[in-house]
Amino acid sequence: MNRPPRPRIYSTHADDPHEGMSDIDLTVRSSVVGGWTVLSVEGEVDLYTAPAVREAAIDAMEAGADHLLLDLTEVPFMDSSGLGVIVACLKRLRESGGDLAVVSPPSSPPTKLLSLTGLDHAIPTHATVDEAIAGAL
Repeated sequence: MNRPPRPRIYSTHADDPHEGMSDIDLTVRSSVVGGWTVLSVEGEVDLYTAPAVREAAIDAMEAGADHLLLDLTEVPFMDSSGLGVIVACLKRLRESGGDLAVVSPPSSPPTKLLSLTGLDHAIPTHATVDEAIAGAL
């Protein structure tokens, strides 16, 4: 029996050694809603922070999550490192019969990046968590 992963919070904070640059912060919260494991990401997803998102996703999948919902509502910036995490999750989940969906408002940077790369055709993208869960039922 697959037990839902217990709620976890992953955080990363790194001081940038370059003068005038701001700190890098990212938080990933894990919860279960309607049979989907929801990873709510807050902060920029880039080369420095993507490993925390990857770790949270891997932990969820290893705990038995086969339906993963990445909530990127609070992600103001995402680069190719974030896309790499999304593609790796999609591949791993689909190989095991699972599924991946993304929550990202229509005009947000993650949505624009998914559209630009064509990944919006391979990964269901929703404006809200409620819409994603309702669409999956």
